[in-house]
Amino acid sequence: MNKLSKLEAIRGAAAFYVVLHHLFSHEIRIFGYDISIIFRFGQEAVILFFILSGFVIQYSYSKFPDVSFKSYFLKRFSRIYIPLILVFIVHYFLLSMLNNELFPIDTSSLIGNLLMLQDSFHKPNVLFTPFLGNSPLWSLSYEWWFYMLFFILSKKIKKNLSTTVYLLSTLSTITYIIYPNFFNRELMYFIIWWIGADIAKLFISNKEISLNSLRTPITFVFINILLLAFNMYISYDSGLKFGLNPVLELRHFTFALIAIVLAVIWKNYKWIGFNKTLGLFECIAPISFGIYITHWFLVVNTEYLNFITNNSITKGFLGLILCFCISYLIERVLFPKIKTIILYLLQ
Repeated sequence: MNKLSKLEAIRGAAAFYVVLHHLFSHEIRIFGYDISIIFRFGQEAVILFFILSGFVIQYSYSKFPDVSFKSYFLKRFSRIYIPLILVFIVHYFLLSMLNNELFPIDTSSLIGNLLMLQDSFHKPNVLFTPFLGNSPLWSLSYEWWFYMLFFILSKKIKKNLSTTVYLLSTLSTITYIIYPNFFNRELMYFIIWWIGADIAKLFISNKEISLNSLRTPITFVFINILLLAFNMYISYDSGLKFGLNPVLELRHFTFALIAIVLAVIWKNYKWIGFNKTLGLFECIAPISFGIYITHWFLVVNTEYLNFITNNSITKGFLGLILCFCISYLIERVLFPKIKTIILYLLQ
């Protein structure tokens, strides 16, 4: 398994973990012990997606640094929107089938999601929640605007680009503490995505990826953790919950730091045990995006399978099989064909 295959395996493992998170985050007792705690970190898995995405986009961009905005935009647009719209159609069909009539569409929510302005209701001052209640879609708005910011900044800023991004994100964290909103929240999280891009730069240049070579992003992430910890401290009297603001943002940044440190340490130990653990998930990496955006309504909410059985375990298993099949159909069959047609028409 080569180094890039490891990234694919991690992506597949993170997608599958999110599915397990939504299935088993409630109490599960075995021999008197609640083991559900190991499945309660789906949010952290999404942070892994951000880091991996930053790496992949920088790696791809380095091969074609002179790419036009139109080409870059169409490639990123097709990668996100083609599977997403197909998923909207499948989800809408299932909801209409359950209601025995066409399901009413919240037009403003649909437009907000198509404009990538959605976010999780767990955060303050959210503009739009994920369309049709498909909660994992919250992260797509971050991915989309990170793509756009990356291209613009990479073209416009030639010196100290990474430092500029880290300063911008840190400033956004400060404004987020004062008045949280969609825009400063997106910029605040950009630092996490950009760490992946900086790791890719080291990888491309055949430079050592170490805690020392990553000391600048690590330092800035730590500063953001301190700022978010302060925000949590001043919010203490209003009550704190593990999965809500302001704890949620602190969780995200803390995990990003832990993930980077552990990855560097694991690399130093020659990725011992990787192939027999996370490496097993490389096979589902090609459909991981499909799994991520379909599992909520195919595996978690399985009312559409009531005509077969009312057994929750059986429905979950059937839903998982269907999720994998539909993800394969979307990602490996329909997406390439539709992408080819769209690019041919627009280029």
